[in-house]
Amino acid sequence: MYLEEVKIDGFKSYATRIAVAFKPGIGVIIGNNGVGKSNILDAIAWALGENDLGRLRCAAYDDLFFSGSPEYPRAEATRVELALKLGQEKKAPVVRIARQADRQGSEKYFLNGTEVSGPEFQVKKNELGLADATRTLIRQEQINDFLHLQPRERYLYMCSLLGRQEISPQLAERVNAEFRNYFQVLIPEGEGKIYLVELSGAPGLAIEAAFPGKGMRNSVLLSGGEKTICSLALNLAIFEQLQSPFYLLDEVEPSLDWTNHRHMQALFKRLAEKKQLIMITHLRSTIELADTLHGIRARKDGTSFTKFYFEMNERLLRAYKCC
Repeated sequence: MYLEEVKIDGFKSYATRIAVAFKPGIGVIIGNNGVGKSNILDAIAWALGENDLGRLRCAAYDDLFFSGSPEYPRAEATRVELALKLGQEKKAPVVRIARQADRQGSEKYFLNGTEVSGPEFQVKKNELGLADATRTLIRQEQINDFLHLQPRERYLYMCSLLGRQEISPQLAERVNAEFRNYFQVLIPEGEGKIYLVELSGAPGLAIEAAFPGKGMRNSVLLSGGEKTICSLALNLAIFEQLQSPFYLLDEVEPSLDWTNHRHMQALFKRLAEKKQLIMITHLRSTIELADTLHGIRARKDGTSFTKFYFEMNERLLRAYKCC
């Protein structure tokens, strides 16, 4: 299954209805800073049931709605619809789920155009394998948060993220194995590990990494770029334990030299063999991987719109001078 289309109406900076289509593989969204790219990921997460305003980058409930501009009235309601294709075949069936809300706090859920209750929506979402989909949304400004936690806080955070009461040694080893694999794709001569520790009788999680020419170090001693590399590999390792057909990645690529950008491309290609990636980026090395490419722009009044959509191929990549 993959996310085939997102329809957004009245959500955040989108004053007019837009539709964003994706193919299996890697969908890339580009545009200048502040044009509303990340709002598309917020809309997807909200439609899937995300209620944490902080994770949706909102200070208050009203921030979910288009606030108005000189050209467009404010939205009194918002609606986001997701089309989920149950297979990559052309004739594979499509399931449409939607979430709708108004400023008074009334919410409705829809399945294939028919209104359903919140619990029914949740059951169907889980049946579709989307139980953890909103947990795979990570952003550039948040990617290192897990590393900055203390070992005990990391342990509790991972328990919460994975919906577990505890992290068993077997689960910790699965995450560690995936972490090492992803880390060594990004840095072939490096090594990373995450493991259980005990502190004052309570379990915690320790993280260490070794980069070429340097020994194994605690994650707090890594440089900024090293932390981002470590964090990307670690987040993806944790995502492997979640139930979601796609990952939502908001400018999470680490700062790498040209050679290691090729390693990052190899990592994303590997991921895209089994998961759909929906990515916001400014990097040409990521844009080169796109199966679909969307350009988002902002009007003079600050409202967002889709400027172009490509099913990417080599000719278009050469023609479009990506930043």
